[in-house]
Amino acid sequence: MKSIASFPDTISASIAQGMLEANGIRSVIDNQAMDSLYPAPLSGLSEVNLMVNERDAGRAIELLKESNDGDCG
Repeated sequence: MKSIASFPDTISASIAQGMLEANGIRSVIDNQAMDSLYPAPLSGLSEVNLMVNERDAGRAIELLKESNDGDCG
């Protein structure tokens, strides 16, 4: 799995995850536990990562950039 984007909270990551899944790309949200322990605005502590399979990373990043979701890269 490869991290392709980071989000300030689980809700934002879930929205992006839904968009990726609608386009046939399976993903996993990482750091959900930290988000529940340290919710925004305690930024930096609650960063949530969206991860996909290596083979899907390029297309997933393109889709996220097109929709302006998350900090891609």
